[in-house]
Amino acid sequence: AALNAFTSVNSAIEVDLTGQINTELAGKAYVGAVGGGPDFARGAALSQGGLPICALPAARDDRDGTLVSSIVPALAGPVSISRADAGIIVTEYGAADLRGKTLAERARAMLGIAHPDLRDALERDARSAGLLSD
Repeated sequence: AALNAFTSVNSAIEVDLTGQINTELAGKAYVGAVGGGPDFARGAALSQGGLPICALPAARDDRDGTLVSSIVPALAGPVSISRADAGIIVTEYGAADLRGKTLAERARAMLGIAHPDLRDALERDARSAGLLSD
């Protein structure tokens, strides 16, 4: 945080519609540890001109070939990086800048970078969760 314009880039397994990030658990298997991800993301968030970035694929093929979204209504694993420390989430469909946004604005931004084939279902889930009202 003491470095000006510090940028961190972390990867993730899944990110929920509000920006909470799971970097540790895929299904029931731990594939990573907390490590320095939260420290680097928080440091970048607190750095003057800093930028915390998290990059992940919008979706993946499950073992049976089903397309599974990496952007989810609720995390299946632990919160490794809090939504307060999330800055910009990037997928192959774009970037969602979550900084300073309300939960509804965050959900809309996340829907915009989700896999196009999975956006409608995610939007229904966001409405059911009360994140979107219009």
